[in-house]
Amino acid sequence: ILAGHFSSSVNCIAWHPNANYVLTAADDKTARMWDIQTGKCVRLLNGAGAGLNGVKVCPTGRYAAASDYGGTVHIWDLGSGRKVNELRHTVGGGGGGTAAAAVQSMSYSACGTALATGGDDCTVRIWDVRGAGSHLSNPEYAKSQGYGESSALSASLPSESQLARRPIGERFRYGAREPVNMFRTRRTVLLDLHYTKRNLLLGCGKVVGKGG
Repeated sequence: ILAGHFSSSVNCIAWHPNANYVLTAADDKTARMWDIQTGKCVRLLNGAGAGLNGVKVCPTGRYAAASDYGGTVHIWDLGSGRKVNELRHTVGGGGGGTAAAAVQSMSYSACGTALATGGDDCTVRIWDVRGAGSHLSNPEYAKSQGYGESSALSASLPSESQLARRPIGERFRYGAREPVNMFRTRRTVLLDLHYTKRNLLLGCGKVVGKGG
């Protein structure tokens, strides 16, 4: 028995790739990583502003992503337990948009470079998470943590000339605030997503509304 959440509702559980740990997410706004041999919580992942309804671990086991009821996906470095980023799509785009609908499902691609999310707005979003471990990959989150554009840390972002010297597959700027792709369904709330080993994305859900 793994006990420690301050909520009666534990909404999701996921295995760590090394099979020595499991992660849980709950309504107490935290995710936790547990050692299955000792039953102890070895990482407390906090910083979410709403209850968490899903959790996934990237294929390398380095990062965990958890979704909340407000439509935000939070990313933590499991080595340190620190929250390192947020993925939050806004309706209308830009800083003046309204919050997105709740995320009900997530899946990391087999190669670990993409995270698919789906939810109440009947839309699948694909996020580039190759730079998700960097505070600077999300300008809004970086600013909220005290890293302004004038920060010395901004120098760590690649310039155009540096990008040009990289292998073709690595010529990217670390994560945009918005997803790199979106796929809308007609009336299906996405309740589960799953990437295959060949990076094909499968989804299923609940049809809502009247037929037409």
